[in-house]
Amino acid sequence: MLNNASVLNPPPTAVEAPLFSVLGRKACEAILARNSVGRIAFSLHDSVRIVPVHYAYASGWIYGRTAAAGKLQEILRNRRVAFEVDEHTQLFEWRSVVANGPLYLIKPGATPSDRRVHTIAVSLIRQLLPSTLTESDPIPFRDQLFRIRVAEITGRASGPTGGERLFPDPAKTAPDTGGADSDAILCQRVGSALENLSLSPGSQVHVDAFDGVIALTGTAEDAAERTAIEAAVLGVPDVRAVVQELEAVFPSQQQPTPAEVAREAVRQLRMPPRIADSGIKIVAEHGWLRLEGVANSRKTREEVVRRLRSVKGSRGVIDRLRVIEPAPAQVVSD
Repeated sequence: MLNNASVLNPPPTAVEAPLFSVLGRKACEAILARNSVGRIAFSLHDSVRIVPVHYAYASGWIYGRTAAAGKLQEILRNRRVAFEVDEHTQLFEWRSVVANGPLYLIKPGATPSDRRVHTIAVSLIRQLLPSTLTESDPIPFRDQLFRIRVAEITGRASGPTGGERLFPDPAKTAPDTGGADSDAILCQRVGSALENLSLSPGSQVHVDAFDGVIALTGTAEDAAERTAIEAAVLGVPDVRAVVQELEAVFPSQQQPTPAEVAREAVRQLRMPPRIADSGIKIVAEHGWLRLEGVANSRKTREEVVRRLRSVKGSRGVIDRLRVIEPAPAQVVSD
């Protein structure tokens, strides 16, 4: 006869735990090579966006295609992206790879190097879609080729069995002081307040709430609209603090990012007559352009400062250049 206690409390059975592991670079590259759909993640205006793309991988580069307009213009403002690929067959049987690096556009170009890269990219993408960039291309609007240099790569995997059951340590549990429901409600109220404004069609305002603080990111048509948006948000009764990170469009161009400011500074030095002084270095820091290193003459130093003062988006130039003074002529006496 069965004991009632044994029926209610059956003996414990062995529980299989999944086995998590870290993938090496070769395993990560193999996963990149055998797949053709991934996701590009990039940041803009303090928000993170993810878009799916077809791609091909070869020799440390991820090649893809997209429309010349749209998200590419946003990505190129920063250029640094993350690229993710995953495989899975069941809940605890999966592999995931994340690659980080800069994104570059591919154009036929006039140099042999440009033409070689373009030929490689077209050949790789045509392995996925033979009609790529031909008259029979089913998606001709995706007319821009690009590639991502894999500067860093990491991967993780999970197997359904073979692991050890680990239990949480209460002492290491992170306290969460945020209120998810109250933040969501506050976000809705702010969104309703903004709907009452007649915002310009080109404005893109993103609203987030974190622990009762409203963060505004994106773009406004001009400074006046930016002020109106802020006033509407502050008018919501439950809003106590606002992080204002809206950028104004002047008139159809966004304010340059720090990376764009740095690139423009380099371009200024390359303009004719080119300043080819390798000892001069530029640091973009908190809106300022800081000059470090050594200039070969006072005239060069003054010209560099003059050019960088014209860089749009910079608050000014901090000159820390040192000048190599010519050695004094030696007097030889008889």
